[in-house]
Amino acid sequence: MLEEVGEKMEKIKVGVIGCGHIAQQAHLPNYFENAKCELVAICEPDKEVLAKTAEKYAVKHAFEDYQELLKSGLVQAVSVCVPTRLHSQVVIQAAENGVHVLCEKPLASDLSEADKMLEAVSNNGIKFSVGYNLRYLANHVKVKEYIQDGRIGKPIFAKAQLIATGPYGTPKSSIGKEAEKRIGCLFDLGAHLADLMLWMFGKPSGVSAYFSTHLPGVKVDDSALVSMSFDSGTIGEISVAWAPIFNFGAIEGSRQIQVTGTTGIIESDIFGPSFQFYSANSLSCKIKGKIRLTPGRFDPKIPFQALNWSYKREIDDFLESVARNKAPPITGKEARESLRLILAAYESYGTNSRISLS
Repeated sequence: MLEEVGEKMEKIKVGVIGCGHIAQQAHLPNYFENAKCELVAICEPDKEVLAKTAEKYAVKHAFEDYQELLKSGLVQAVSVCVPTRLHSQVVIQAAENGVHVLCEKPLASDLSEADKMLEAVSNNGIKFSVGYNLRYLANHVKVKEYIQDGRIGKPIFAKAQLIATGPYGTPKSSIGKEAEKRIGCLFDLGAHLADLMLWMFGKPSGVSAYFSTHLPGVKVDDSALVSMSFDSGTIGEISVAWAPIFNFGAIEGSRQIQVTGTTGIIESDIFGPSFQFYSANSLSCKIKGKIRLTPGRFDPKIPFQALNWSYKREIDDFLESVARNKAPPITGKEARESLRLILAAYESYGTNSRISLS
């Protein structure tokens, strides 16, 4: 239990399970720098990565076996950054040991595993959140507000697109293995887009999908297109692809959510920080045309500045939920809905049919 004295709280003892790319980019540095916690333990089966990470962040306790870490009593909370297929076993073990969890996205590899995770979370009363950090980006928050306020009228069509290097950013000999760890392009990239679409537009009613694999060395989907309908009447589309295009500027225009309404349009940068807005009812838009806005103190010329801030905010909010004993901002139940959408897309392609989600 945390002991509170006035406004000062005892630091939360945290650990990170899995020290791969997302842990190094988002979790480890932000726990290390956050005054609310102390990074006391890490777990990683690769001995070389484990040793380097422990040295870099001055971590006292380094484990190769996550069960040993969770049973050690050293930590009150952990980030789970292992491959998606391993999420359920690690999260369930953490819950059974009374350890709070921030789990990387997507929630699990199937709904059965997801339900076991959520049952363990509920039965053991731990705080549990899932890493959909893009919701924190101020441009997406503003876009959702604009939609709800009717600034573009009634949403007709929403299109979310994301192209990224994915496993092609790893050594050539590791591409196939890395792709299989990520399950597929839709699981890897589409998870974020599915979450944003449900967050903005509500419950989906049906899904149709197409998948393909273009580049050598990969046996899972490296591109996908998902069409969906929402109970609200909005029609949506998600398109994602892994591609070995390493120039950020060259693919910048392929990373956005575009929402067309009855009286306007919004285009929001997937990784922030800006969005473009046009409304037929706005005098400014009638004079200037489409207006580009950048909420917050971010520089659009600095790639990933806003994205890195979203990771920091995600970690801080998770720690706050543990410290204050309050519900995390992004729940397991919400993460299950985005997983359900993704799995329905794979089912649609496998059966060559539209899948109802009503």
